[in-house]
Amino acid sequence: MEHSNIVFFERKFLSANMVLIRDKKSTLVDTGFGSDIKETERFIEEAGVPLEALQLIVNTHYHSDHVGGNHQLQKKYGTPIAAHRWDADLVNRQDVEVCSSVWLDQPVESYQINQKLSDDDELDTGNNTWKVLHTPGHTLASTV
Repeated sequence: MEHSNIVFFERKFLSANMVLIRDKKSTLVDTGFGSDIKETERFIEEAGVPLEALQLIVNTHYHSDHVGGNHQLQKKYGTPIAAHRWDADLVNRQDVEVCSSVWLDQPVESYQINQKLSDDDELDTGNNTWKVLHTPGHTLASTV
C-alpha cells in the first residue's frame, strides 16, 4: 500500500509489517525477522530508495519480528537505528532478555541503538516531522 511518500509493506505472519517514509531522510519503521532480510532489502529498493540512501531505522519495540533485520542493514549500509530509550539501554548492553528471539525461534544478531527516543521527541525526515508517541502495553517501551 502506498500513500505519496509513505509505503506500507505487508509481511507474512509472524514477521512484522514495515513502513518506509520516502523523504530527504528516508526512514524505515521496523525491519522484520532477520531471516527475511533479502525480502526487506527488495521491498526498500522496489520502493525507489537505494539501500545505501536509507537514513534511519526506527524500531517500535525490540521483539525479534520487528528488529531482526537491524544487524544486516546497520552492518552493510551503516544505517543508524533509533528506539525508545528503555529498549536502547537493554539492546546496547546486549541484555539476554531482549528481542524475544528464543520463543519466536528467530535469532537476532547484535546491533546498536544510535538514537534514544522519548515521548514527544520529533524525527525530521526532511519535508516532514514525526512525533514519537510512547505506547506501553505490548512492551514497556513500545512507541509509534
